[in-house]
Amino acid sequence: MVSSDIYIIKATSYRESSNMYEAVAKDYGKVTLIHKGVKSNRKNNPLELFTNYRVHWSGKGNIKYLRDYENLERINFSHKHNIIGMYYNELLYYLTKNDYHIEALYSHYDESLKSLMGTTHLFVELNNYEIGLLILAGHYLIFEHDSDNQFIDKSKKYSYIPDVGPKISASNNGSYMGETLLALSGNFPYNEISIKESRVLMKRLIDYYIQPKNIKTREILKYISL
Repeated sequence: MVSSDIYIIKATSYRESSNMYEAVAKDYGKVTLIHKGVKSNRKNNPLELFTNYRVHWSGKGNIKYLRDYENLERINFSHKHNIIGMYYNELLYYLTKNDYHIEALYSHYDESLKSLMGTTHLFVELNNYEIGLLILAGHYLIFEHDSDNQFIDKSKKYSYIPDVGPKISASNNGSYMGETLLALSGNFPYNEISIKESRVLMKRLIDYYIQPKNIKTREILKYISL
């Protein structure tokens, strides 16, 4: 029997009376859990999104069986935060593999959810979550040096080549200011331009790493004011 703190990131029906959960588990990474008989047992409630649980599971294969659980903490999101949280879940689902142990994945997700509640800079929080998740998933990201190992100049323009990094660009098409890259690195404050450019760049990087999949919740994010 294994015990762990978890968050559910995706829930689907499994056969007639059970649920299947994709979850991020402390010290483990992403796992799949079967919650048997949950639909036929009134005393056994389905697990919910954005709620921290301590669970016990068994099983040696890719699919584990949920044996017991207790609620630890529920995060009470506004409608806006709920949509962003759904985006977090979908991104984590696509970028990580089951049973590939990423110990820091749980803490990154937990801290990112809680940071949403106390910030007025939601675009920055989105960037931080995406960057952290991409790095944990094993993808190469660099914003402080260009492809020639030169420090980024905040006044110059750069293209960004996935898996390679920034490269000085003479063109305005598809390029980003050095100050945008430095803001993404955490070593320079964001401004109106770098916020806008950073979201364009992060969308491009996310699309590159999850292709050919599409993120459905991204479409909803277009219609809420961040």
